[in-house]
Amino acid sequence: MARYGWLMSLAGLVVVLILLIVSRGNLSNVEADLDAAEQQNTSLSSQLQQAQTDKSQLQVSLDEANNFLDAASAELARINAVFPPGNFSSSSELENWLISNGSSLQPPATSWEEWYSKALQIQADALADGFIVSVDYDYYYEEAGEFFYVWNIAVIDGSIWFWDPETDEALQDNLLGPVG
Repeated sequence: MARYGWLMSLAGLVVVLILLIVSRGNLSNVEADLDAAEQQNTSLSSQLQQAQTDKSQLQVSLDEANNFLDAASAELARINAVFPPGNFSSSSELENWLISNGSSLQPPATSWEEWYSKALQIQADALADGFIVSVDYDYYYEEAGEFFYVWNIAVIDGSIWFWDPETDEALQDNLLGPVG
């Protein structure tokens, strides 16, 4: 056997070389698979980062939309509280509204235009609070001169109530019958 020992060593060496060549080929395949996996990982990481950015942007858009919806809901509730506008339910409700409106606290008008503007402002304020108020402008010419009158008018239980836009004192018009 000692004679063939070198042959056995040579055969062992050949087997080792074959194993190295085969494993080197497999190693190349493993390295190629590893490179492909690393490229896929890089691509997926990039896609994940983009998805997270998109999610953040969508969350901002959703938050903005929810804020808009909340504001619109609050505005709708405010509108529903005063729409449709109606008449005052009582003289005390009218008087309390006139006091809270505060128009009588403003400086007196110096022209009929300012006086009329106050009446229009009261009309707009009443509408914003859900009440119907009209404005009446009367002009009279007599030998003694020209006369201007400006009134605000409201209906309470079919009766006409009127007042000077510069006061909070509403009076019931008893000369006219009930109105619809």
